[in-house]
Amino acid sequence: MLDLLKLKITDVALINRVWNNPLLEYDGKSEKRFDYEIKEKYVRKYRNLYFTKFQNRLEINGSLHYFYNDGLHNANDFYISNAIVAIHQLRNLFYLNLSKCFLINLEYGVNILSGIKIEDLITNLIYHEKRQFVRSTKFFYYKIAGNDAYKQIKAYNKGVQFPQYCDNNTFRFEVKTKQAKFIHNLGLYTLQDLTDANNYTLLINSLIKEWNSVLLFDLSKKIDTKFFNTHFWEQVISAGNRNKFNNQKKLYFSKLGDNNLHSKIKNAIIQKTKQLQRVQFPSL
Repeated sequence: MLDLLKLKITDVALINRVWNNPLLEYDGKSEKRFDYEIKEKYVRKYRNLYFTKFQNRLEINGSLHYFYNDGLHNANDFYISNAIVAIHQLRNLFYLNLSKCFLINLEYGVNILSGIKIEDLITNLIYHEKRQFVRSTKFFYYKIAGNDAYKQIKAYNKGVQFPQYCDNNTFRFEVKTKQAKFIHNLGLYTLQDLTDANNYTLLINSLIKEWNSVLLFDLSKKIDTKFFNTHFWEQVISAGNRNKFNNQKKLYFSKLGDNNLHSKIKNAIIQKTKQLQRVQFPSL
């Protein structure tokens, strides 16, 4: 479930202890001028994790899932127990005080088998809240909403990315935070919080909430075709009435009925999160 994480350490003693760990390999140095002052940053790495040292902090950035899988991939199911094991591995390798590792950003989501062709599903993802899903210019199998917001919603075909490690029709739905306040609003502050399995319920509830905010065209239903017209939804949003979009969206879903594609995906997400809460032994 948990994938990317970004941490900040400001405790000087802890920064020095981590930075001087012989496991870290030199990766680069850069300089940036601020007014008349040149500020430097240094980068070291371990596996897929990057350690960036600024004048007043140390940041650790990378995929916890990749780290757990020895840097090979992040395509299999990453159980909550696996994430906790990986955090403990990081703690032991770098002598971390987890309560002094402050969360800046997280990425979390699930892989499911949608029951329909993934490309059809991704094509018909239209909005998250009032932000339009757009294709990535780099990856055609990938859509993102909220690129300029404090959170991003990402949807893509994981099977295209890693065909050797998962089913080629695997749908990935995930949330990527872009500001620490989003994580704090969930009740998560430090890496220590992510060693408590109960706290992952906060991420699960957030993921389901974000899926509930998705507008997905279900072309299998015989309803007024205006609801499958992106121009119609653009007009609804541009009307300037704060409630009009939500009201039309509720009307759309009521016309679809309970047994619709959006609800099926939601149920699959819920079932997968229940599965990821089960204890698993560490494995690739």
